[in-house]
Amino acid sequence: MSAEQKFMVMNNNLKSADLMPGSYGLPIIGELISFLTKREEFYWQKHQANGNIFKSSSLIFGKTACLAGPDANRLVFKDAADKLSSRLGNKLLEPISADSVLLKDGEAHRTNRKLILPVFHQQAIAGYFDTIQSVVTEAIADWGERGTIDLSAELHKLTLTVVVKIFLGSESTAEVQQVSEWFNTLVDSVSGVIRWDSPLTSYGRGQAARRKIADYILQVIAERAARGDLDRSTDVLSLLVNTIDEDGNKFTETQIIDQVMAFLFAGHDTTSTLMSWLLFELGNSPAWRQRLRDEQQQVMGTEPISMTHLRQLPDMTNVIKEGERLYPPAFLIARVALADIEYAGYLIPAGWFIFISPMLTHRLPEIYQNPDTFDPDRFAPPREEDKKYPYSLIGFGGGAHICIGVELAQMEMKIILSTLLQKYDWTVTPTTAEIAPVRRPFTMQKRLKATLVPLRSP
Repeated sequence: MSAEQKFMVMNNNLKSADLMPGSYGLPIIGELISFLTKREEFYWQKHQANGNIFKSSSLIFGKTACLAGPDANRLVFKDAADKLSSRLGNKLLEPISADSVLLKDGEAHRTNRKLILPVFHQQAIAGYFDTIQSVVTEAIADWGERGTIDLSAELHKLTLTVVVKIFLGSESTAEVQQVSEWFNTLVDSVSGVIRWDSPLTSYGRGQAARRKIADYILQVIAERAARGDLDRSTDVLSLLVNTIDEDGNKFTETQIIDQVMAFLFAGHDTTSTLMSWLLFELGNSPAWRQRLRDEQQQVMGTEPISMTHLRQLPDMTNVIKEGERLYPPAFLIARVALADIEYAGYLIPAGWFIFISPMLTHRLPEIYQNPDTFDPDRFAPPREEDKKYPYSLIGFGGGAHICIGVELAQMEMKIILSTLLQKYDWTVTPTTAEIAPVRRPFTMQKRLKATLVPLRSP
């Protein structure tokens, strides 16, 4: 150890975060180019070279401690949660969700989340069932007649239609399509480097689209109030307008807009991504497709799908959990340290970004046997591999900031999967033999093509 490194060892035997394995990369830009070109694979390679704790740096995030494993997840979600900022960690989402619950910390987060909870109560979620079922049935009706479909694009369109109808109560096809177009423009603009609110930039066009959605939301609220049916509507927008807690707190119009934007983003992107890869794995596993059909037949027979049925499908539940494990909706979860944090013998300074990675944790062989293999039975008794260590399965986050809509997402995925299994058999290309193990799912999902064949009626 050099004299400089010895100086950097703390008096209390904690080592400086600068001594972590890894690299800061080039001056100023750090490892930004490698990250932008490799995305998820950048972290796979860093992890393979350095283990469960390593440092990095980039022009976007500055100095970063990247952590993997259940202990790291516990640190972020529980032990040091009050020293970490989700708002600063997710600052890149401000153009979409502004001052939503996603970008709040501490007491402000607790107050907002408490106000929002009724929207995702089991009774409320059950009220969304018919809308989701209707959208799914209509969306997939012609999939078997179209030969090969772009799986990611079709699921993106389906899930965005679902959230627009559930969250805004939009019924007109033209309105749903228009809001979807505006929202796609907004999401695409987040990757824009130049943050100038002008029609000449992607960012500016995205912000213009956001203002159009905001105007539409306010128009819907005004029209319902004028008709006197705002109190009777059951969509998320109306529930947000009408929600008041025991202290008399309620959302302002601006806050309602911000919450809806956050729900639109989280509610379609995570579900469509996870469903794309679930159908990929099942498309390459005829045995599991048949096993799920047998389970459905035993539970439902010839009856239409219902909420009661969805609660009686343990194999399907485990299939979805295995999809979450292999292809978590977010491959990184970001926080910013508000104070110095001790972890694994290092002192991570205030101001550093801390990344934990569901993607890396979920593939650790010390947790999951044959971690690259699609094996839903790993979640069934007696194995239950995710229960060996707390915080081993974190595809939807954890702690106070766990995804508030996780039950809604799981219901939607079960409806999509159940409906497809009743109507079609399918295969997906590329095959698992060609691309597994998948190290860049967010990039590669656009390559997924599905061929669906209608099942013969019994």
